[in-house]
Amino acid sequence: MPLLEINNLVTAFHTPAGRVPAVDGISLSIERGKTLGLVGESGCGKSVTAMSILGLVAAPGVIEAGEILLRDAGGNALNLVTLPEPQLRAVRGGRIGMIFQEPMTSLNPVFTIGDQIAEAVLLHRDVSRAEARGRALEMLELVRMADPRRRLDEYPHQLSGGMRQRVVIAMALACEPDLIIADEPTTALDVTIQAQILDLLADLRQRLGTAILLITHDLGVVAETCDDVAVMYAGRIVEQAPAAALFAHPRHPYTIGLLAARPDRGGRAARGKRLRTIPGMVPAPQHFPSGCRFHPRCAYVRTVECASALPSLQEVEPGHFVRCSYAEALGEPRRTDAALENNLALENNLARENGA
Repeated sequence: MPLLEINNLVTAFHTPAGRVPAVDGISLSIERGKTLGLVGESGCGKSVTAMSILGLVAAPGVIEAGEILLRDAGGNALNLVTLPEPQLRAVRGGRIGMIFQEPMTSLNPVFTIGDQIAEAVLLHRDVSRAEARGRALEMLELVRMADPRRRLDEYPHQLSGGMRQRVVIAMALACEPDLIIADEPTTALDVTIQAQILDLLADLRQRLGTAILLITHDLGVVAETCDDVAVMYAGRIVEQAPAAALFAHPRHPYTIGLLAARPDRGGRAARGKRLRTIPGMVPAPQHFPSGCRFHPRCAYVRTVECASALPSLQEVEPGHFVRCSYAEALGEPRRTDAALENNLALENNLARENGA
């Protein structure tokens, strides 16, 4: 049985302008010791999914439906959606650790590094303050912090970006959680430090058996680190598969577009071709189009069918799921970039008129 299982999760924000569905019926599962990559553009609902797991969706957001099951080694499950707040607070930092995108917003500037890591230990373990400080030193050594004993008494502003991210990882791992949620953990770091952090996470996963939910828009990171991949668009999962299968044979037009937009190591288009782009942006939740939510931007669209029929997530081969009615017969792109841009302009005008 999976460690974490999400079934038909719906998280929406109730604003004066109306209901905004940020996460709309997604289902995911993560096995122990595995890494699941959650991929998509900004605004597609990745971070709201993470906040829903932790019970940290801020008002006016609310989880409207679905269940989030966290299992122990014996298979007993806690439903995090209905779990009372005191018990949920014990799960956060205890069984689930969180690595945020920007470490400076995760660290308190007026407390030392040692105090902040020790606080996480004191909250979830029955230990003395001296034992908690010793655990903090042990964790800084585990994440390969340079001169860890000195860093215990330093403040966040005295550390580099890569060092601060290592501190956040140390805090997340201090209580040996079953699951780590890493929300864009390398975005603010330079390439060299990114590689070090990713190597560190892979090493810790192997040594500690911790499962990782890696939220990112970087397909290169996903290819290097993830066992499975879920591609998210406009609040829904549009494709899910083992990483090797998804990169070898993407089935959804959105995934195909994302992979086609990757340059090679020299920054050029693959195989001497021009880089393809996906025109437009993820639609605002209050203006999701009818039918397939990707159809206004899709190069393979069948206008009438795709605009009217809401596709379900179908298994096209063992373990490979796609939310596209024509995934088996896409063929060549049906639209040029110019035609897509024109269609998007019409969609945007319609959305503005509806909003008015």
